[in-house]
Amino acid sequence: MVSSTVYGSESNLDQIHAVLKGFGYDVVMSKEGTVYIPADFSNEEACLKAVEDCDLFLGIIFPRYGSGITHKELKKAIELDKPRWFIAHYYILFAREILKQYMFKRDGNRKKSFKFSKTNIMDSEKVIDMYNDAILNDKPLPDRKSNWAQPFFKTSEIMPFIETQFKDIKKRKKELQQLKMLDKK
Repeated sequence: MVSSTVYGSESNLDQIHAVLKGFGYDVVMSKEGTVYIPADFSNEEACLKAVEDCDLFLGIIFPRYGSGITHKELKKAIELDKPRWFIAHYYILFAREILKQYMFKRDGNRKKSFKFSKTNIMDSEKVIDMYNDAILNDKPLPDRKSNWAQPFFKTSEIMPFIETQFKDIKKRKKELQQLKMLDKK
């Protein structure tokens, strides 16, 4: 499953979808209309069900927050401990470094009152929250697993990461089988 906001990132998502399909994956992506929507489900329920049903989760954190469904998908993938990878736009990392002095209390907890006005670059501080959730920022470093968030500025910078992680579909299938065997024990 590829999870991301869509608007403003369509061409990036088209390229990612094409590359993953080319590697042989059955790509579940809302932009492509490949999220199965049960007749009595809301959009959000269908997207969260897709996270439950997927084998691998690729979360893309763009500087647009959108409706918040992507953030809920990301949290669901973490909660279910899905094999997961994240890609985060460099603007988010940059903003996080500058704004963390205002966003967080001395004890490291998020100030609930912190907000900033929508800009042409980033529409919500919640994209920084998404990034922090993806990297498991609230856990001690030794307890973090599946928290890699590859930074990118241009789409061309995403492709080497996607190729390295997903080109060998046989290797990924073998890893999934091994994980399922461990879960059964």
